[in-house]
Amino acid sequence: MENGAAPLAVIDVGSNSVRLLIAKPLPRGHLDILDDARATLRLARVVDAHGSIPPEVLEQTLDAIGDFVRLAAHAGAESIHAVGTAALRDADNADALAGALRSRWGVKLKVLSGDAEVRLASMGAVFGLPIDSGMLLDLGGGSLLLARIEDRKPVATWSFPFGTLRLTDRFLDADPPDEDAMTALRRHVRRELRSAGVPRLGSGEVLVGTGGTVRNLANVSRRRQRYPISRLHGHSITIRRLHRLTRLLARMSLKERRGVRGLNADRAGIIAAGALVVDAVAAHTRTDAVLVAGQGLREGIARSQFIDELPPVSDVRRSSVEVFAQRFGDVETDHAHHRAQLAVSLIALLDPEADEDLHETVEYAAMLYNAGLQVDFYRRAGATTTILLDANLAGFSQPQIARIAAAARLARRPTWEARSLRPLITADDEAALHRAGVVVAIAEEVRRRSEPGAVDASVGRRNLRITLPGGATWTPTDLSERLQATFGVGLRIRGRS
Repeated sequence: MENGAAPLAVIDVGSNSVRLLIAKPLPRGHLDILDDARATLRLARVVDAHGSIPPEVLEQTLDAIGDFVRLAAHAGAESIHAVGTAALRDADNADALAGALRSRWGVKLKVLSGDAEVRLASMGAVFGLPIDSGMLLDLGGGSLLLARIEDRKPVATWSFPFGTLRLTDRFLDADPPDEDAMTALRRHVRRELRSAGVPRLGSGEVLVGTGGTVRNLANVSRRRQRYPISRLHGHSITIRRLHRLTRLLARMSLKERRGVRGLNADRAGIIAAGALVVDAVAAHTRTDAVLVAGQGLREGIARSQFIDELPPVSDVRRSSVEVFAQRFGDVETDHAHHRAQLAVSLIALLDPEADEDLHETVEYAAMLYNAGLQVDFYRRAGATTTILLDANLAGFSQPQIARIAAAARLARRPTWEARSLRPLITADDEAALHRAGVVVAIAEEVRRRSEPGAVDASVGRRNLRITLPGGATWTPTDLSERLQATFGVGLRIRGRS
């Protein structure tokens, strides 16, 4: 896929809302999100009440879609992919909506089966997360979808005809909900999961959550603690925190929930049911945490237009850093590659026992060392940290992103307090991060004085010896002291004529 690929649009006619995504395909499965929009119509509720979409609601739906078609056209989208999910699977007149779309705008609407929906959602959700196996949970207004993931592919799926809207209407009609109703909802979900044979998760496997309920739970959770990354993608909600959050939200009145920081106001009426479902699935699968996916069905549909299967997570990480480095940082991307190559070779010399995580931290901190350069040259250290913590870096866990940001910052500011990124960075991480920081710092100084392939380096009992082309006029006293403190060797620079 070339960088010049035309944008495409995805319209998702969902049970709770109709949503638009406009994205430009990038190499190796990445997406450049250009725009999105949403119209909340609660189609599952009206379909449950009438068995079909009433004429006035059908027109509201068409009006929303028509606006999305115009947005897509103005963004330069060359194709529009429209899908319907649970509400349209159950509506007697879904064909009427599809016919109107086709006649008015030439847009073909495909009503997805539950199996097809969750498989596409997995292509969206799993792509940017550092997982190989586990379970995907996709909770919408009209359905709960689950997919067993192995080697980053769905190998089994389950579709349940209940979502946040339907469960709210069936169980939680009191305000606030009473305990008996909440217990009945939990039991209903757990019984359905057992009856369908949904398996437990094994050791090291992950429950991934996508959809508005999960993202709102993550946002509320994040707002209730000191947390250094604002992005929801990759946020992990521990089971203990999920239990507490579910109890808190489910026992509030609707008015109280509308005032909760981080909760979208239009979710206040259905978040209690959603939290109870997520909590029940987490308990059934016996997971330790729910890993939040910032992408889902719409991104999966877009991605499926140009790749057939997800690449390995290591490839996703590397290509994500490449894409990011081309947009931010060094004026010449070759500088970032040169610095990274030097840093990787230096860590291998200085710490032959270093694990893969430290190698990746060093390499990617070196690649993204100048991410803040475009903000301000003199404030680039702080700007780099801020940008990396909020960056759309796919394939990384949030602790990995924090370690990369910290290593890049420590390269320039060795007195900076890495503990400011807790809880993502722990006291056990700090020594390794200082080692990574000094390696990146040396790599940058050597890069500034050499061309790729022109540097020799070796380690003796007392010194890291670096031979540069030309005369050796550089005396890196501070770096030598830092190297001595972190690796137990000094730094000696020699020239080669």
